[in-house]
Amino acid sequence: MGLEFGVDWYPEQWDESRWDDDARRMADFGIRVARVMEFAWALVEAAPGRYDFGLFDRALAALDRHGIKAIVGTPTATFPPRLLDEFPGMLQVHPSGLTRDYGTRRAGCFNHPGYREASTRLAAAIGDHYGNDRRVAGFQVDNELGHEGSDRCVCENCQAAWRRWLEAKYRTPAAMNAAWGTVFWGAAYERFDQVPVPRDQVSSHHNPGLLLDYDRFCSDSAVSFADAQVSALRERVAPGKWITTNLYPPPLSNAIDHRSLVASMDFASWDNYPIWGPQDAPLPWQATAGMLAHVRGLKDGKPFTVMEQFAGMQGHVALGRLPDDRQAALWTVQAIARGADRIVWFRWRTAPYGQEQLCLGLHDGDDRETSRGAALRETAARAKAELDALASVRAPAEACVAFRKDDARVLREQYLSEGLTLRETPWMQAGFDMEFARAFAPFATFGVGADALGAESLDAETLGRYRIVSLPLHQMADPALVERLGAWVHAGGTLVLGFRAGARTLGNFSPDLPLPGLFRPLAGVTVRRFESLGGGSARLRVGLLPARGTVWADLVEPDTAEPVAWWTDRSLHYRGTPCATVNALGRGRVWYLGTSPDPLGMVFLYRRIFKEAGVDARFLGADVERVPRLDESGRRVDLLLNHSAKARRLLGRALGPWDWAVVPSRRPARGR
Repeated sequence: MGLEFGVDWYPEQWDESRWDDDARRMADFGIRVARVMEFAWALVEAAPGRYDFGLFDRALAALDRHGIKAIVGTPTATFPPRLLDEFPGMLQVHPSGLTRDYGTRRAGCFNHPGYREASTRLAAAIGDHYGNDRRVAGFQVDNELGHEGSDRCVCENCQAAWRRWLEAKYRTPAAMNAAWGTVFWGAAYERFDQVPVPRDQVSSHHNPGLLLDYDRFCSDSAVSFADAQVSALRERVAPGKWITTNLYPPPLSNAIDHRSLVASMDFASWDNYPIWGPQDAPLPWQATAGMLAHVRGLKDGKPFTVMEQFAGMQGHVALGRLPDDRQAALWTVQAIARGADRIVWFRWRTAPYGQEQLCLGLHDGDDRETSRGAALRETAARAKAELDALASVRAPAEACVAFRKDDARVLREQYLSEGLTLRETPWMQAGFDMEFARAFAPFATFGVGADALGAESLDAETLGRYRIVSLPLHQMADPALVERLGAWVHAGGTLVLGFRAGARTLGNFSPDLPLPGLFRPLAGVTVRRFESLGGGSARLRVGLLPARGTVWADLVEPDTAEPVAWWTDRSLHYRGTPCATVNALGRGRVWYLGTSPDPLGMVFLYRRIFKEAGVDARFLGADVERVPRLDESGRRVDLLLNHSAKARRLLGRALGPWDWAVVPSRRPARGR
């Protein structure tokens, strides 16, 4: 397909006399697709079962006159008020006890049969009407499923569905009690209808087994809700028209498993906002790189779409730092570099009213070209010319940062350390995402091609693609995976284990083994003592080089491993104890990191890890991103991105502030 640019457009929010001019200017901008209709249920079904798509038919006609195709959304994230008259119990109830009110977003319960039936019926009507329409490129199911705390609901519908889910999984209360360890505090259940939904408690918490299973149940509920719409569309749309849904940050610390959510869809889509709301600075570019790699990995490396790409400052009630226009444009290039072949900017024009008056688009209400729009228009033209030949080619990877979704779910509740908490909003605890970003950062910083995959994907064939596998915060150890990793290491692989590796079984029980549990023979270490560093840090040294550890402090006892870093902080009673090691196994290595190293420690440690693994790693500066890619002819190139307000000269190229370049690769890239 090559590289394609689009925009989110809301024709219902503007007088129809402006539509044709909008479409003409979109075409001049380089836009070829426009997303429409994802919040328009009340407009297209004003009465039950009476569908009227006339407004959007006319909008699609305006787009078509200028060569632009539509992405049609199923508008089920919000609904008409009459649905509440028909189904008064369909509103979600948050674990805090708050019931969502009409007029907010994501207020419907995935498990309410009336809401689900009406949503599926609407998707079918959309498929009947637009399934064979040549003006339509594809379909987006719903909008940001599970976002804004809607991944968990504890209403009566969920309570009934939850108990059915438990009975289907465990068959008997005795089996459930055994799986959860309910003998603790004497909280065993005699019947499934005695099991509560996990509302927020005054003190203490629900059983961890119950909380983990409830997240799994909530994920299954959301996936089932989406799959019903996908099935309705599949039966009606013509071949060649795709189906996706837009996912959102943070990707890991919510209940819903994004891999399961997009399994029935053609590709994954992502909403890419490196800065949002009152943030005083954008996310580190390495964190955004890790999230984009995660999205790419959801469909085994297949190119993905960014369905909402930052085009201007965003927020619902407050704004923060204004990024340089060139920096915002570079975020578009970064998304392409990391695997996107379609960029859809949010949005065409800033809304004049409603909850998103502070969400700036390419244009403001006066319709004059903004400086940010001009920067993106120029970037799109240049990217189309220079990146088109690689956009649809899988990005090569020598390494993989792997995670287990259940580890993220567990950490949201039992977060281990104040250093593993990130509460930007009352409904989000994204500590696992933060640590995952730290683990991905060295690969991004050294320009090592890296995938991000669920640990369940690491079969023998997949492991064979990589030279390095990193497992940060991999508490829940699978014996079969440990065995596969052992064989892979012996054959020459490099495994990087983070602190708390092997601290739980797949059933979320503590193992009856010394830490790192099942990984102990591979790591060649024993960890009997540890402490949380909270939000602070402690001094250490990597060889002779000083650095700091954050979040956690393992007191590592080498068995067969060689120490490579030690605690040196004079305030610590365990000063002189190793905190990181390497263990030789066959032709491979296993590294154990008993802390989360600060950026300096990360550079010192990974410089050696990459060298011994034989990967193409080059540190070009803390603000420089190098992404190895292949084009359609198989030519190896490096994309260089300067995430800095300073001009730089890199690999023979002069890069201005927030600039980028494509250069021939100096060394053959390994990996798929």
